[in-house]
Amino acid sequence: EQLVHPLAVVAILLLALFALFSSRRRAIVPLFVAATTIPTSQRLIIAGADFTMLRILIIAYFVRVMIRGEFRSIGWNRLDTAILFWNICGTTIMLLAHGSEILVFRLGWTVDTLGIYFIGRFLIRNWSDVKFAASTVAVLSVPIAIMFAVEWTTARNMFSVFGGVPAETVVRGGRLRCQGAFAHPILAGTFWAAALPLIWTLRKDRTFLMRLGTLGCLFIVAACSSSTPVLSVLVAATGVALFPWRRHRTKMWVGLLTLVLSLHVVMEAPVWALMARVDLTGGSTGWHRYRIFDAFMNHFSEWYLLGEPDPMSWGVWEMRDLTNMYIAEGLNGGLLGLTAFLIVLILAFGNVGRALNVKAIARSFTRQWICWCVGVAILVHAFTLLGVAYFGQMPVILYLEL
Repeated sequence: EQLVHPLAVVAILLLALFALFSSRRRAIVPLFVAATTIPTSQRLIIAGADFTMLRILIIAYFVRVMIRGEFRSIGWNRLDTAILFWNICGTTIMLLAHGSEILVFRLGWTVDTLGIYFIGRFLIRNWSDVKFAASTVAVLSVPIAIMFAVEWTTARNMFSVFGGVPAETVVRGGRLRCQGAFAHPILAGTFWAAALPLIWTLRKDRTFLMRLGTLGCLFIVAACSSSTPVLSVLVAATGVALFPWRRHRTKMWVGLLTLVLSLHVVMEAPVWALMARVDLTGGSTGWHRYRIFDAFMNHFSEWYLLGEPDPMSWGVWEMRDLTNMYIAEGLNGGLLGLTAFLIVLILAFGNVGRALNVKAIARSFTRQWICWCVGVAILVHAFTLLGVAYFGQMPVILYLEL
């Protein structure tokens, strides 16, 4: 359904112009602004093709990159290959399973995925660029937190003027679940929880801004009243707390894997049954997450080859809402698509580990800290994806941090 507000059109045109004509470093600002202030329900339908405001902005970025030749000095790396391979695998499997009617939708998804990822590759090239991106997110968190404070005190969502988000804030378990411009309160909370490690890269030289951004993010997470974002914050805090033991990161991974396998052996239920016990806000749907993951594992033979277009046929009512990105990848792209996505995350962690071993980085505390925080950001996503399937604005923070 086409839904366009004149204010959204004006905003995206101004952001597109800024993206086209600003300096390379500042050009990243419109992407963050659009992701946090314009609901993705704002869209134009042209000849059956779906153009969200964010997608229009992505096109503007690629016009900029082509005109300025900003792609020429970027070397191709193994994570680039993995991202491309993941897209090709998922699209191919979905075409085999659903036929050509899924092509337009999948092409739009590919534009978003590759577009946002490579915008980050083209525009964020050095340590200063990372700090500028972090500063941008920290500064943005303040006005967004104020908007969430207004929603929290009035139960009215100011972003509803655009359409696509409810005017009255949803209440569950007696708690307001603020969502701002995001499609769901969980997405709003997880976006800003995932932004925390990026903001924390400012620890050494922009401490006040880091603290301000941290407070803004934490307030937004609290206003969303969802367990998943709170858990994401705890993962982020744990990750940065482990920085002094960064040289033992391989032992940490081995220890974590050993713990999970040991629990799976000694528990009467499978280890993923622990999902059902997660409830940090008093209104969690941990049982729902356990049920869909259990059904996903028990019906492996039905989805591993070409995915499963109708998981409701398994007789598990909870499969109507796939609150798990890994399950969504498996159902859309089969085992091949899911494996390709896991390879993306593994290589991202590997890149952080390789960077920490580079002598020029190993000699610099600040650069080690930035690398570690980037790794923590990916860790936050890896855990968060167990509780939510990303859509809407979430790919922006995921692919830029990748």
